Parts: sequence; C-alpha cells; structure tokens
Amino acid sequence: MKTYVGDEAAATVHLSRDEFGGYELLRRYYWQNGCLPNDDERLARIARATPDEWKKLRPVIEILFDNGWRDARLDEERAKAEKSHADRVKAGRKGGKTKQSLSTARAKLKQPEPEPEPEPYSASDTAPTDWALEERGIGRGSLRRFAAPPSVVEGRNFLIGHNVPSDRLDRCLRMLMDGNLTAYDIEEWSSIRGVA
Repeated sequence: MKTYVGDEAAATVHLSRDEFGGYELLRRYYWQNGCLPNDDERLARIARATPDEWKKLRPVIEILFDNGWRDARLDEERAKAEKSHADRVKAGRKGGKTKQSLSTARAKLKQPEPEPEPEPYSASDTAPTDWALEERGIGRGSLRRFAAPPSVVEGRNFLIGHNVPSDRLDRCLRMLMDGNLTAYDIEEWSSIRGVA
C-alpha cells in the first residue's frame, strides 16, 4: 500500500490520535481485503476500539470513506498493484525473461561462439620438434594449429622460412592469419616439393 504523506496529512490533520489510529487500521484492513464490513462490531474490532470508543470514532472516520465504507483511491491503487503482481507472475513463469530479453536470447543463439584466443606468436618461433614425419607417418604435433602472427609481413616471413611453395603462399598465409594452418599443411607442401 502506497502512502501519500502530503495528501493523507491534509485529509487527517483534524483527527485525534485515536481517530487517526482507527482510520489507519481500517485502511490497512481495506487494503488487505478489498473492502470493509458494514458491521459496527467488526469495524470496532478492526479499529481496535471498544464499542463505546467506536461510537465516538465512527462519525469522524466514516466521512473519510465513500458510501458503504469504500475508498476509491485505495481501490485504484489495489488494481494497479494486482496488475503489477499478475505481470510479475507471468514473467516468472517465463523464467523472469521479458519480451526484450527473450528476443536478445534468441539473437544470441544465432551468434557463433568465439574461438579461443590462439597462443601469442613469436618471430623467434620455429617449427616444433615433432614436426618431422615419423617414418611416413604424421608426427603427434603436426595437427596442432599455429597461432596467428601479429602482422601479414611476419606471417609471410614465417612461411617462406618454412619453404612453403610460392604458388601456395597466399592460401597458406590466409590459413595462418585465420589460425587454421597446421604443421601437417607445411609438411605436405614440403614433401610435394621434395624438401626435407
């Protein structure tokens, strides 16, 4: 239940402490239940007043309510609160996802996962020791991908240093820069050219 201090102070400034307390207790009951009973005994109990006290309180408090002990402002606030609660329940059933977050989640599903960062390239890197073919077999490190070098120039120099044929240099450079070049690719080209 929202409290509008300025409005409520203006509407209740003329009430005594007991009258204000009874009024507030009735409003809280109204908020919880959506209405007040039209029964003096029950109203007195809600206001925590004896029957004699209620006889004095009722005429002062009753004028603050509409006919039939109604409160239009509380009715309006309750309707807003119930709608807000229903919206939260509906969102909770969707796993707390709003329409926008569901749309974002669907868009993310369409996005490819980023590749892990390759190991940094060093100009001093040379072919790994297990590049050599093992008696016509493939060495265990030959399928490992090289890390992409920091520049095309360094990548080209790396490939030339490993005897990549010039007719395959551009293709190999693209593969190297994309992080898709393996030792097997270099071994294959070297064996085609007859380079040991």
